[in-house]
Amino acid sequence: MQIKGIAMRAVRGLVLAAVLTLAFTAEAQTAASDSLTRALATFWGTSVKSERLSPAENLRFLEGVEAALTDTTSASSAYRNGIGVGMNFLSGLREMESLGMKVDREAFAKAVVTVLNGGSVGFTAGSAGEFIDRQIAPLVGGYDSSAFTPESQAAFLAEAAGKKGAVTTPSGLVFEVITEGEGDFPGAADKVNIEYTGRLSNGSVFDKTEEPVSFDLVRLVPGFREGLQMMRPGGEYRIVLPASLGYGERGVGDVIPPGAAIEFTVRLLSVDRSQP
Repeated sequence: MQIKGIAMRAVRGLVLAAVLTLAFTAEAQTAASDSLTRALATFWGTSVKSERLSPAENLRFLEGVEAALTDTTSASSAYRNGIGVGMNFLSGLREMESLGMKVDREAFAKAVVTVLNGGSVGFTAGSAGEFIDRQIAPLVGGYDSSAFTPESQAAFLAEAAGKKGAVTTPSGLVFEVITEGEGDFPGAADKVNIEYTGRLSNGSVFDKTEEPVSFDLVRLVPGFREGLQMMRPGGEYRIVLPASLGYGERGVGDVIPPGAAIEFTVRLLSVDRSQP
């Protein structure tokens, strides 16, 4: 939505109204305000697509929109933030399921609420990460560490940077446009809806989406976050991250080797803009 342009026009209208206050009656001012309200509602409302919802889902959707606009208590704000975090967790669960891992969502919901309340469900953060790595490794395959030397990773980055149209940013990220999109770039605080495939320098796939997923940019590794902010909705891109912008010298279990450069082919489907 062209919110900035609308806001500027609204400001100009308000300034003009202030200058001509004596020329307007109270009734005229009320009518102008009502017209602006209805114009904004029409312009923004028609940009939202909800035709795929069932009548019952659409009713809940409309109730949510109205509640978000009219209920400004701290409790309702906290609830909306909780919904956002829950949706991020759900995206993660879908990724796990795309790898063939079975996760009981109801059991997960109860467990994660316990953890968020400061309780324990039998793991520390460290032991949980190690356990997850062990579960994922057989599904995506291991790797030969001798194939991921510093020299081989530098050569991989240099090869990617040498492709026609590729650019290397000051941070060392290699960025290539496959198909350019349209519209504004995502902001650092936005959420993106994407499809992607992640590969190692030997061409093996370590992660791939089976359906669109949503991420808050602030939660991604630095290179992925930087690359996404160079993309436009509807486009497809390739980014290659040196280890310093990815998973560093630690790697990720048996999935991503320590010190590995990684490549992502990404389709940016849409951007959910953060609210000021």
